[in-house]
Amino acid sequence: MNNISATAPESIQSAKQTTPRKTEYLRSYLHVFERDDWFVNLALSSACFLIPVIGPIVFMGYQYQVVEGFLRRPNEKISKFDFNQFTQMLSRGVYPFVVSLVLQFLVVPLCFIIAFVPIAISLMFDGEVRAPAMMLATIFAVFVIIVGSFLIHLIVGPLMLRAGLSQSFSATFDFRWIRSFVRMMWFEEIMSTLFLMISSIFVSIIGMLMCFVGIYPAVALMSLAMSHLTYQQYAIFLANGGEPIPLKEETPCYPVEQPHYNHT
Repeated sequence: MNNISATAPESIQSAKQTTPRKTEYLRSYLHVFERDDWFVNLALSSACFLIPVIGPIVFMGYQYQVVEGFLRRPNEKISKFDFNQFTQMLSRGVYPFVVSLVLQFLVVPLCFIIAFVPIAISLMFDGEVRAPAMMLATIFAVFVIIVGSFLIHLIVGPLMLRAGLSQSFSATFDFRWIRSFVRMMWFEEIMSTLFLMISSIFVSIIGMLMCFVGIYPAVALMSLAMSHLTYQQYAIFLANGGEPIPLKEETPCYPVEQPHYNHT
C-alpha cells in the first residue's frame, strides 16, 4: 500500500495571525539581489521587454508569481524566472493586463475632461482677464491630474492584485474587497507610489548610463520592487484582519520540494 504525503496549499497559511509590520521600502529593491544568480535572473526577466506585445504581459505574469511565491513561502528568496514557464506566466499576466487596460480606457479620458474643461472655458474670456483665467485653469488641471493619478492607483493596485492572484475575472471585481483594502491600506499605497516615483528616477539614470542597454534591467528591477511592495501591503492587510484572495492550485515558477512517497 502506498501513502502519498504532499503539500499543495490553496490559501495563505496563518496569514491573519502574523504580526503586523511596517513597509520595508529599501527591501523592495534589495530582495532581488539575494539570489546567487540575481544577475542572470534579472537579465532573463528583462528580456521580456524586448518581445513585442506579449513580452510585458509575460513579465506581468512573473510579477504575480513572485507575489504568490512570497505569500506561500515568506522566507524563501525571489522566484526564479524560467522561460519554461512562459505559457503559465503569459496566461496569468493576461488578467491584470486586461484589467489595467479597461480601467485606463474608462478613467483616463474622464480625468482629462475634468482637467481641461476649465482651460477651454478660460479661453472664452477676453482681454486682461484671459491670462489669469488660463493660469488658474492650468494650476487646476495639474492638480486634478496629480490627485487623479493617486486616486486611480488606489483602485487599480488592489484590482490588479486580485486579478494576478485569483486569475479570474469574476473574482477580480469584488468591490466590497477593494473598498476594504483601500480603506485599510490607502496610506501605504500612497507612500509606496511616492517611493517608487522618486527611486525610479535614480534607477533609470543608472540604467541609461550603461550605454542605454541597462534601461531594460532597470525597468525590470523597478517592476520587481513594485511587486515586493504589493506583497508587503497585502501581507499587512491580511495581518490586520483583511480577507484573503482565493488562489488557484499552485503552478510553481521555480522548483519546489517534490512529494515524498512512503512505501509500506
